[in-house]
Amino acid sequence: MSSSRKAVVTNLLFIALPALAAAPAEESAALKRTVDVESANVQAAPDDTDALYRLGLAYLALGDAKRAVVPLTDLVKKDAEAVDAKVLLARALRLSSEGEKARALLDAAILSLPDDASLRAERGLLARSMNETDVAIDQYGKAVQLSPQDADLRFNYGEALHKRGKTDEAIAAYRQALQLNAGLTSAKVNLGKALAEKGLYGEAKEILTQASKEDLKDAESHYNLGVLLMRESNVGGAIAEYQRALAVDPKHALAHNNLGVAFDAKTDHKAAAEEFKKAIATDSGYAEAHFNLGLSYFGMGKNLQATHEFETALKLEPRASGPYTQLGTLYLQQGKKDRALEAFKKAVAAVGDDRIKNTDAYRGLALSYLALGRPNEAVETLKTAVKALPDDASSHAALAQAYLALGDMDAAVEELKRRLTLEPGPEAKLDLARAWAKKRVSKEALPLYLELLKDDPKSLAARNGLVDLYIAMSQWPSAEQVLTDWLKEDPNDTNASARLGIIHARKGRPDLALPALEAVAEKDPTQLEARAELGFLYLRGGDTDKAMRVIGDVLATEPRNPLALHYLGVALYRKGQAAKAEESFKAAAQLDPKFSAPHFSLGELYEAQQKLDDARREYDAAAKLGHPEAADALKKLTK
Repeated sequence: MSSSRKAVVTNLLFIALPALAAAPAEESAALKRTVDVESANVQAAPDDTDALYRLGLAYLALGDAKRAVVPLTDLVKKDAEAVDAKVLLARALRLSSEGEKARALLDAAILSLPDDASLRAERGLLARSMNETDVAIDQYGKAVQLSPQDADLRFNYGEALHKRGKTDEAIAAYRQALQLNAGLTSAKVNLGKALAEKGLYGEAKEILTQASKEDLKDAESHYNLGVLLMRESNVGGAIAEYQRALAVDPKHALAHNNLGVAFDAKTDHKAAAEEFKKAIATDSGYAEAHFNLGLSYFGMGKNLQATHEFETALKLEPRASGPYTQLGTLYLQQGKKDRALEAFKKAVAAVGDDRIKNTDAYRGLALSYLALGRPNEAVETLKTAVKALPDDASSHAALAQAYLALGDMDAAVEELKRRLTLEPGPEAKLDLARAWAKKRVSKEALPLYLELLKDDPKSLAARNGLVDLYIAMSQWPSAEQVLTDWLKEDPNDTNASARLGIIHARKGRPDLALPALEAVAEKDPTQLEARAELGFLYLRGGDTDKAMRVIGDVLATEPRNPLALHYLGVALYRKGQAAKAEESFKAAAQLDPKFSAPHFSLGELYEAQQKLDDARREYDAAAKLGHPEAADALKKLTK
């Protein structure tokens, strides 16, 4: 999915431009009149710092950064203590392609005033524009500490983290930005993108749908929602969203390109080709659009034109295996699974026998197989990549993903251990901790989470993982202590509130659980586990219909949620629909092989039906997974 650029540019204007209600042409004319007035004032009184400030600001608002540099430079010379003047001058220098001068100005200013958030924020923005992502993260992080209630700063900090690939931390920053400003559309769009990258498509879709309805002028929410709908094979829905994005921004090259892909999916190659041409007209260097246009021509039997477009794509992306690895990666990010598979196959063919040259092609091919639900082929492909380059950490990480998709937890853990040895960073440690937790091996997962939190006490991903592990281990006091400390730092954090509500529910405290979970569901509907637990509370309170509505809403968002499927089975059984309940329990157990509750519920169901052998089998499975009541139930049946 494309990154949102709008907020990076506009949300960091700490010296706010005047809010004019006039139309763009009228606004421009007013700004030009301001330039004339302030230029005359400066000519009459060269030391008038207010006039210099207004003149520089007006030039910036007109988009004429080069002219803004002169009065702002004079302003800084005459008023060396004015922080806002330095921020504006640094911005003017950056926009005038004089990044080194802007860097020198800001670094000197920060040295004198290390606790000024606006200087830190502008330095972060400069670092982003110069592709100094680590510097941007550092500067935005310090700016956030200095100004913790600034939603825009939180958002830009999240974008910097996102660019570095620290997706979990980025998600946390986007959520915090939205807690501070629920109407920050750019944060919702980027949160949706980040959740999709983590495979949380249900949450991502819900957030992007909400953003697209709240801000009709935001093209990115429609575009990214279209990407998710294409991932779900909802071609008609995707076409509608891409068209909405183009209604807002007719020069959105990515939307034209993806609309073409959607038309191609309906075998309307002619309409697809027109969209690819529009994408190229907007961005002539868009290799993927040239590649796609070639595929459309090929589909129409126009082989000469197809060859020309493929050759153009190769010229634009002259990498070891042509543009195909790059394009395959883009296709995967955008949910175009079939196209990704074909692109990576072409990349692998271009590499030939020299596999070490491009293990990315093999990893991409494997990830395409995974996206298409073909994990066995993914595993075999990645074994080839790991064998070719055993010291490549990312290949081991990708092979672990494939094993996880196959349900082979032992093999996944081994690959993640090798990855951690090769790349001993927090992301690798976190992935291994999650795998151990999923395997229900708490003695291995617990020290990893504690180590992560020792290194970074505010790591949201590590906190979530640790609390979830304590909940799975039924270590309620430990979980509650972490959550209590967490909520002291941030009383509005819905991640912590959701988990505390779940603990209250599991400990039989409906009086505390119900209001907590209802508040979380109202404030943050992406907390699916909390909503599922809320539905189960309604069920325990006797309101089966309300429970099924709440649980059904969760499953409409994420049909593969094991907890919601289990609770749905309980509700169905209460309504006398034993066959459907059995299906729901089996689905929950299949999705999470380490989840004991569905097996126990199946045991109860079979026991009630006098299918005693089946009941014993399920109770035994639940007992082996640590269900507290299963051993007694099994013992009772074997007497």
